[in-house]
Amino acid sequence: MWVVNTTLFLLFSAHLTNGLRLNGRENRATRMSVVDFWRNETEGDGLNVKVAHAINSWPDLVDQLHEPFLNKSLMIEGDVFLQAHRRPRHRTIPVMQSRNSRMADRITFRDWLREVANLKKAIKINFRTTEVVRPVLQYLYASQADPDSPILDRPVILHANVFRAPRSVEPEVDPGVFVERTQSLFPDATISLGWTRQQNLSQLNEKYKKLTWHTLFMILEHIAKLDQPVMLSVRLSVAQYSTEQLLWLLGMDKSVSLLIWSDDEDNITNWEGLVELRKEATRNRILYDLLPQHRDKFKNLSPQPIESHAAFDLSAWRSVEFPSTSSSLSAVVRSEKGPAFIGQPVSLLISQKAPPTFPDEQFVEGKVHFLPKSYSRRLEVEENSGVSIHLLDRIKEIDSPKINKGIEVFIGYGGTVFVENKQKNRENQKYYESKSLGQLPASDCYGFKVTDRGWRVTADVWTEPCLGHKRRKREVVRIELDTPFQKGGSLRNVIVSKSGDDSIDFLLESLRHSSTTRISIVFSILFIFLYQLFH
Repeated sequence: MWVVNTTLFLLFSAHLTNGLRLNGRENRATRMSVVDFWRNETEGDGLNVKVAHAINSWPDLVDQLHEPFLNKSLMIEGDVFLQAHRRPRHRTIPVMQSRNSRMADRITFRDWLREVANLKKAIKINFRTTEVVRPVLQYLYASQADPDSPILDRPVILHANVFRAPRSVEPEVDPGVFVERTQSLFPDATISLGWTRQQNLSQLNEKYKKLTWHTLFMILEHIAKLDQPVMLSVRLSVAQYSTEQLLWLLGMDKSVSLLIWSDDEDNITNWEGLVELRKEATRNRILYDLLPQHRDKFKNLSPQPIESHAAFDLSAWRSVEFPSTSSSLSAVVRSEKGPAFIGQPVSLLISQKAPPTFPDEQFVEGKVHFLPKSYSRRLEVEENSGVSIHLLDRIKEIDSPKINKGIEVFIGYGGTVFVENKQKNRENQKYYESKSLGQLPASDCYGFKVTDRGWRVTADVWTEPCLGHKRRKREVVRIELDTPFQKGGSLRNVIVSKSGDDSIDFLLESLRHSSTTRISIVFSILFIFLYQLFH
């Protein structure tokens, strides 16, 4: 009887194991952050990660098996491409790229993955051509339902150089093909995006070693809608000039990490930006694949990480997106460093803060950074292109990104500023002006503070230097508009949106909604009594 029960138990266990192998993605660790996965080995610091590069042949794999324990790598990296055949009847198959090894040492991707999976390390697969993306991902997809295929229970990073760096001769992988096929065929992996290698890096001007805000928005086109983890592979020389942009990406409300790498051409003379990046970013969001001299410099210079200041409270604002007819990204992308409005004006940011009651007043303050598309500089930009701050009695009735009610404060790309009362159906509207207008010099960045007192809305707007730009003469404009007092003494709800078309995007480098008490209770009661008496 005991033997029968034991046999039944073993059969059930085998069936359960096969079931987990066939359908058990929940037991795979591929979606986990690689540094979180290595927390014990790295002490939660991506600087302690060791990467085995170009493990592309049988001898390379054997070396990994016999590596001393203390020197063991935590991630194995391989490069895959399609092997070309002279005879057309031979089907092209994915193989590992090995420049210096003999043909006899060449290994197919299928065999390579089986051997690497048994090493129980994180795996990074570098796609060197667009043509190899489909067959490799099809194999990964099929292997998840194949009981004879290796179980990938460690993080898998799928990497491709999809962006062309200035003065680079390396062909890039098509980003649309890579991201779309990875998302559909192997969504458990981390998608890693990088730049093609630059030639003669030391001779390049500093501006070619920086990720601009326009570049960041280009990156968002590919990653903003992804559900799976995303990694950006950035060169050390580029990271030193791109602190603000990289911190913005790390502050997104999604799983985004960085891999910062270096080679002999990275000659860093100013470590200030890199130290700031390491100081402000959470350590398990950045991996460092560096040469020994760069790694040692980091260890000597880097202080303990500190909590960075959030320019935008993710929990204080709710985003609402409406359908868009555009094939490109049209959305509001949120980060702790500020939200970005991209593409068609189909998205709203709604403040979660309940409007205060008179005599309290509320204000919305921040800084807008306009980023025109490259083609928009050759066209006439629409006059209504800018950022709008709406003050509404009720927000439950909103069913469209076009808001035609309440009070609108507008800051335009060309410097136009106005406050407009869009309420048309009240009897007392005839006692109030409908619009107040002002003009500032054209600037890419403006600071603003909108104050709502219930009976008056004031907008203070001024020219402001953008991040990383030189300071300029500050020009200020203040416009005011008296508005009808709300029933019950409550102030208005706050919504931020984009106006115009998709030619002008913008980043809110900071955004805050708060309230304060300014007027005494006695005066407020007297004001309400007089208001009701004369209206």
